[in-house]
Amino acid sequence: MSNGKYSSIRLTLFKHGGDSFLAALDEANIPHGPIHMFTGRPQASGIVETITALSEAMPWSALSKIIVAWIEARKSREIIIHTETGEVIHAKGYSAAEVQKFLPKSTNVIIIDTKPRDET
Repeated sequence: MSNGKYSSIRLTLFKHGGDSFLAALDEANIPHGPIHMFTGRPQASGIVETITALSEAMPWSALSKIIVAWIEARKSREIIIHTETGEVIHAKGYSAAEVQKFLPKSTNVIIIDTKPRDET
């Protein structure tokens, strides 16, 4: 999501995808941080991270390449992008250039790996 001055991407990491996806961000030197949410209602069991940068400094290209490479590394991985207009995009099968077009309009990016790291 962008407001002209800064851009922010909300990442919700489920199952076994959190560590490996955050490690990929770290390898690419893309800073991210946790979002701590406090509520009295039940929540899904994912962790939430955010990437925030000045709009012109947001690493859209690097992030889209990480998304595509991360998905292609294992069949058990999926990334779902929710946009401001309510569109839901399953990133599997898209190129990095195509994913890069969706990211600035995203409100939430869901990262899922259904299998632990030691399973194929």
